[in-house]
Amino acid sequence: MAVPRFLKKAKEIQEAHERRHEEPAPSEGHDESNWLVSYADMMTLLCAFFIMLFSMAKINPPEYEAARKEISEHFGGKYDQPPAEALARFVSQTLQEAGIERDVIVQSDPLGVTVVFHSTVIFDTMSAFIRQPAKILLARLIETIHSKEGELQKKFKIVVEGHTDARPILSGNYPSNWELSSARATRVGRLFIDRGFLPTQIIAIGYGDSRPDTPHRTPSGAWDEAALVKNRRVVIRIMDPVVDTIPWETAKAAH
Repeated sequence: MAVPRFLKKAKEIQEAHERRHEEPAPSEGHDESNWLVSYADMMTLLCAFFIMLFSMAKINPPEYEAARKEISEHFGGKYDQPPAEALARFVSQTLQEAGIERDVIVQSDPLGVTVVFHSTVIFDTMSAFIRQPAKILLARLIETIHSKEGELQKKFKIVVEGHTDARPILSGNYPSNWELSSARATRVGRLFIDRGFLPTQIIAIGYGDSRPDTPHRTPSGAWDEAALVKNRRVVIRIMDPVVDTIPWETAKAAH
């Protein structure tokens, strides 16, 4: 019985393939693909090397987010806004509903959300006791943050900063601006704990007058009253759980 033509052709191809592997490769010429094996091995090793470097690197979130946005826009891809921006809008809406948006600044960056209160919104002059209207306001803000934790399935890190102006304290319960700012930050941080946040999520810092937002004095050397009011503030930072450092702001020149 005659062998089908296609089987005969298949056998010829197989025999040619076997002969090619049995014969020594020519020094020059036909098979120039052997270099691909070495090239592929080198690429694999380089990829593994850079993955190892990346795993040991400490990522700077703002720089990383800026680079991600630039690359996405350059290649025409879609840039998804970080969750911090959505949280910032949520916080701003809460403060707007409370009618104090003019006395509060809300900002977002890849590290999280920063809320800056004028100190008079929360405290009376020279006092670290939270005013009753401020307790209601902060309770609403804390509930907003708490609800976002559940929605995003993450535990935020909360940093509360107390800041004062540079005028020395001459009387009262606190001998210096350090003690006053620390007491204020601690009182606000305590509200978070009382409303369900873990103590390990909260950090309270008293900066005193060491981190002014605006120089305390005018060029002539007189106290700048508007600047003093601006420098008396309470800052609440709502930070992503992956952030492992406290933002360290550089103090502006305090004349």
